[in-house]
Amino acid sequence: MKTKIALALFRFVGYWPLGVARGLGTLVGRIMWRKQTREARITQTNIELCFPALSADQQAELARASVIELGKTFFELPLVLQRNPQWVYRKIKKVHNQALLDEALASERGTLIVSPHLGNWEVIGFEVGRQCHMTTMYEPSRYPEMDAIVKESRSKLGADLVPTDKRGVMALVKTLRTGGTVGILPDQEPDLESGDFAPFFDTPALTMTLLNKLVQRTGARAIITFSLRVPGGFEMFYQEPEAEFYGDDEKQALAALNRSVEAAVSNAPAQYQWEYKRFKRRPDGLPPVY
Repeated sequence: MKTKIALALFRFVGYWPLGVARGLGTLVGRIMWRKQTREARITQTNIELCFPALSADQQAELARASVIELGKTFFELPLVLQRNPQWVYRKIKKVHNQALLDEALASERGTLIVSPHLGNWEVIGFEVGRQCHMTTMYEPSRYPEMDAIVKESRSKLGADLVPTDKRGVMALVKTLRTGGTVGILPDQEPDLESGDFAPFFDTPALTMTLLNKLVQRTGARAIITFSLRVPGGFEMFYQEPEAEFYGDDEKQALAALNRSVEAAVSNAPAQYQWEYKRFKRRPDGLPPVY
């Protein structure tokens, strides 16, 4: 019953003006912070770990701002996922460093769109998807009705969705070797056998090795890509990863990947997905943080 109500609300919100959705998201985020929900507590912990140089008051203010941005994301997603793509295109107010993507797509190398959970990452599929055909990994959610909405949104742009298993990885390799484009979210915690620990804001984080393996096997070029929330819409950003991202030393490459994500986050720290348990798994000998 709760799922049906949530789905009905999701579909209803999809027809609201963007400003109204963000306003309600701001209200919900403030309530979440005031009630110190699970998301608020995890955000506070992550901010304290990653920004130790800030005072306690500054950490609390950043955490509060981040929870409010999370609320906005909740209410933006129904609009982005259900509206006509033209609506999303009109909401993209500015694109930074478009030449990076143009150069990558014009080359014979494959292109890796590396998109951290920053701002509204669903917008990326629309903006990049109208310039090229993209293949992305997709893991079904626990809620089939919601899953159908997300898959429909991504597929209507012509994207190929492949599973998060060996078959999916082989599809990514094939796409990149033929000069195609692949999109990956780099900051989700992988299984232990699919990752290694690397510093993220000076805190050990289990980091996926998939990107390094894809680069080594295909020679693909990577672009750090994110979409930030701005008044009236979004701004797209394309940034180069650090040079060591391409190295064959896996540990150095993972550290460079995380530093590249940090550089993206520095553009709008409050818009990063701090409510995610990024440091759930810890190296041997270190105590849990959540």
